[in-house]
Amino acid sequence: MVVAFVTADVAGVKILSHQLPIIPVYNIMKNQGYDCRWAQWHSPWGKCNGVNESDIQCYVTGDEGIRDPEKTKKTFYHPHGLHPRERSYYHTHWYGCLTPGEYWFSHINRKGEFVELDNGKIDFDLDNLSKMPITGWAKMDVLFQKNKEEIISEYKLKLPYEKTVLYAPAGNWDYATSFDKSIEHIINLFSKLPYNLIIKNAIYSGSFEKWEYFINVMKNPPSNMTTIMNPVKQITSVEAKTPDITPLYKIADLLITDGSSVAWEFIGVDKPAIQLNNMIDPISSLMQGPCGSYCDIEKEKGVYRYDSKYGESKVVNEFEECKACGGVIKSSLNELESNIVDAIEYPNRYASIRRNWAKTVNAYVDGKCAQRCVDAIKRIAEI
Repeated sequence: MVVAFVTADVAGVKILSHQLPIIPVYNIMKNQGYDCRWAQWHSPWGKCNGVNESDIQCYVTGDEGIRDPEKTKKTFYHPHGLHPRERSYYHTHWYGCLTPGEYWFSHINRKGEFVELDNGKIDFDLDNLSKMPITGWAKMDVLFQKNKEEIISEYKLKLPYEKTVLYAPAGNWDYATSFDKSIEHIINLFSKLPYNLIIKNAIYSGSFEKWEYFINVMKNPPSNMTTIMNPVKQITSVEAKTPDITPLYKIADLLITDGSSVAWEFIGVDKPAIQLNNMIDPISSLMQGPCGSYCDIEKEKGVYRYDSKYGESKVVNEFEECKACGGVIKSSLNELESNIVDAIEYPNRYASIRRNWAKTVNAYVDGKCAQRCVDAIKRIAEI
């Protein structure tokens, strides 16, 4: 009997960001003697080469999952991000969702109460919701495997300053990235700031408009900058050859991101994160409101996210209490320098808000998340 681990496949290359959430689960089950195989959801969905489908006991996926309704009946989802397609899939095809946080399904107001959706209905089965095991992100377990010095050595980092900032933009496929509008400003800014800057390239980063500019600068970078990247322009090659960003959370004192779900991961290590509000499409990102669809403050203030325009957030701009709503500091490029300095010098300014939201979306950061996933899979699938 086989446990199939399903990942996205683009031109024959498994996408690392979709593997990372489930690699720790794979390793544990493999060590326990299960016949674990990698499969791809690249036509046909969830095909596991060399294995009869009747031999597959269950599927484990870190992506939007398997689209065959019959297969979803024995599929475990452990998300690689906060993409709305993932959440909608869990709502309609639940079998065993391994939830990172207690309120993963996001239809929660800031008081922790369920709220109605735009159509007036909650589109998932509350009975199933109550059965979902709270596991935490398995990929975060890597933080407990090596110390800071070992990670610096492994990634060959040059860190001349005491404090380090990690810039991790979203990929370029869902319009939630700040890279093209921000990279020149960020490089110029850190040319004068007394902090180390690590730039982590994202999936499909070879398609950024400013990619060639970035590559040329990195050929002769300022002394306080380093990149965690493979400067290959082919889209299918970049992410597959790029190291995991998660260990860098142990190095960084501050994260700068945009519509990427790394923000929700990073606040789990109790350090400040800044979210740039100059993404291509604020509707498709966390900037559609102070906390995406996590927060009901827009309704309270009478401001609706669909009024947002490129580079704007009416809620954040007009209301001080939204500045760090969701535990993530919202910033324009004009405010970025002052927000960086403030977050580095006063990392606990928004600590109480950050910690509350970290427990909501990232319930456990203790090195045992993958084991919780395995326990849930074995229990629910009865294997």
